[in-house]
Amino acid sequence: MSSDALQDWTDQIRDGQNKFCDDDPLLVKRRSGAAERFGESGFPGRKHEEWRYTPLSSMVDGRCSSPLARVEELKGVGDLPVASIARIVLLNGEFRSDLSDLSRLPGSLKIGSLATLRAEEPRKLNDQLDSFFPPEDHPFQDLADAHLDDGVILEVVDEDVTVEGSVHIIHAFDGSEAAGSAHLTGLIHVASGSKLHLVEEVRCQGDVLGNIRWGVCTGARSDVRRLRVIRRGGTSIFHRTVVQQQADSRFEDVFCCSGTRLMRNEIAASHEGSGCHTELLGAYVARGNEHVDNHTTIDHRIEDCTSREVYRGVLAEKSKGIFTGMIHVHQDAQRTDAKQSNDSILLSGEAEANTRPRLEIYADDVKCTHGATIGELDEDALFYLRSRGISASEARSILVRAFTSEVLEGLADEAIREMISEELQEAIPSGAGES
Repeated sequence: MSSDALQDWTDQIRDGQNKFCDDDPLLVKRRSGAAERFGESGFPGRKHEEWRYTPLSSMVDGRCSSPLARVEELKGVGDLPVASIARIVLLNGEFRSDLSDLSRLPGSLKIGSLATLRAEEPRKLNDQLDSFFPPEDHPFQDLADAHLDDGVILEVVDEDVTVEGSVHIIHAFDGSEAAGSAHLTGLIHVASGSKLHLVEEVRCQGDVLGNIRWGVCTGARSDVRRLRVIRRGGTSIFHRTVVQQQADSRFEDVFCCSGTRLMRNEIAASHEGSGCHTELLGAYVARGNEHVDNHTTIDHRIEDCTSREVYRGVLAEKSKGIFTGMIHVHQDAQRTDAKQSNDSILLSGEAEANTRPRLEIYADDVKCTHGATIGELDEDALFYLRSRGISASEARSILVRAFTSEVLEGLADEAIREMISEELQEAIPSGAGES
């Protein structure tokens, strides 16, 4: 990373530090420590093992170093058809109460702005950030801390409650007037025995970097399910989730991406009590020079926990799909049952898939499997469909839909399942996969 490009980023960080210099000393220290680490390391290059497949050149040049300006309205595509109990809008990194709808919240669910918590209870915020995001050499983590400002807090405060309906979270990044970035943090706490369903939608306009991170704590016996939909847009998105699961809790994440210039999806789940289950599912389509990079880590720390991962990508033209998955079974995690798979379809001779499933096992009574496949559409299946009078493009669409169905079949809402399927189909360029 050149010194001039790094200077663009550090100048913006310094301006932000000045803006928040009157904050609580702990938060000031957090920001300054992150700024120092980023100033020393910048963005990693290809020689860094964990980043060797992630091209960060679009950010290194400093185009997106300035904060995105405040905009007044939510533009672009229409919302996903979510049967929501609450609608949260985060526009260019700012929690927008005027665009959100929290009028039907039950008393058991609390939703608020991270900026409000930062102003009113800074020590509480710092303690939570320490729990989920301790200092580390990570460029986007450092940028999020250095620019720490706003985001969202969700908390199910009552035990054994089922929150009826979904919480719909819209992250919108609008750089149509000028390129820039937004860095925001979300924190979720779910009380013991309670259930929460989230639908997170990311949409962008213009040349932007959207840097999103979540810290999630699932109480004992709780059930948290999240659907994430990264909608088509020419942008760069970094999305990180850190999950801490207590005994007998379930966390499920369904990730869908229908095309973005650069998408890096990181999830790290840790089992802190026995009986936990983690389910990570992903379906994505990339075309052109787009890049989808999935990094997952599941820490099986305690006995009698289970996990399942299924990621499926469809890659056309010169696009790239990456999967790096780590299952770490600690010495005390006896009777772990973990499954991991990554499958990719290449619709072009220039498309590329790289898969790195990894296991680290230090217990002896476990069942752990991983697998990966990379291939083309089944010619026999295409021929069979064509022989039944189905056009070539429709036949390819049918096979791609079948390929991603395992990821989407668990979505109970048929309307949203169909819309996601259609957006995945539309992201495939006409004629892709033809021999």
